[in-house]
Amino acid sequence: MSETSIIVCKATQWIKVRAVLIIAMFVVFAYLFYKDGHIGYREKNEQYLYYHLFNEIAAQKANEIGSEAEWNEFVSTKKIDLPSAESCPLPEGFDRDQLWPAILADNYVTIRDSNQKYNQAWEEYSGERGWGVEVADHPEDQGSLNTQFYMATGSATLVLVVVFLFLRTLTRTMEVTETTYIAPGKKVVPFAAMRRIDTRKWDTKGIATIEYEVDGLTKKVKVDGMIYGQFKKEDGEPAEKLYAFIMERFKGEVIEFESDDEEDDLGESDSEASEAENSELAQNS
Repeated sequence: MSETSIIVCKATQWIKVRAVLIIAMFVVFAYLFYKDGHIGYREKNEQYLYYHLFNEIAAQKANEIGSEAEWNEFVSTKKIDLPSAESCPLPEGFDRDQLWPAILADNYVTIRDSNQKYNQAWEEYSGERGWGVEVADHPEDQGSLNTQFYMATGSATLVLVVVFLFLRTLTRTMEVTETTYIAPGKKVVPFAAMRRIDTRKWDTKGIATIEYEVDGLTKKVKVDGMIYGQFKKEDGEPAEKLYAFIMERFKGEVIEFESDDEEDDLGESDSEASEAENSELAQNS
């Protein structure tokens, strides 16, 4: 018949909140990466394409054409020269056979005489499209889009991993009976098998490492009070109680930091011993 657990520490609210925040963060990352790869980069490329058309190609061509009438005729029949789909992916459904925007025909003088980074025709057109006048300095190629999809897939995978670990943590507990410590994952460690406990991280991180012996082999297991039990006084400090229960029944070696007082006493003892040795040498000489 198995022993009854005396103290049971379940997954804490802290780890639940932390897991939800991590999951939410990776979900947002996955969405943003996917959006950039599927829509965002393509829209930025479209903006870059038109910016380049208005402020470089059209400006250069307007200075080559001698009259507004010739310019209007040219614009009304000129198709946009598009880069390859590999080097500059554009939004799905983009008409790759379209003519130059009609607004270019109405701004011949403005475009021809402009010596600015962007001309008035671009300001009007970008405003109508809901774009800013500033654009990226280069288009994103298909490789950049694929990278965003890879990142989205990676983030989605991390969501699944964190969800799995979170659900596994929720089903686990940290327990003690009269004779054993039952670690998360149901690993049973008898107090009699424990040989050493490293308590150096207990006060700062709520973690203690137990070394125990099974069939001549030394193994390790942790007491993790931050994930299981916690230390809230209103809850009765379950993790601290479980840790104290183990320490009361442990008979092996304890690894812990020396206190400042102990270090001072040790320093004073060393100093006194050194002074005594020097005095003895002086007398002998």
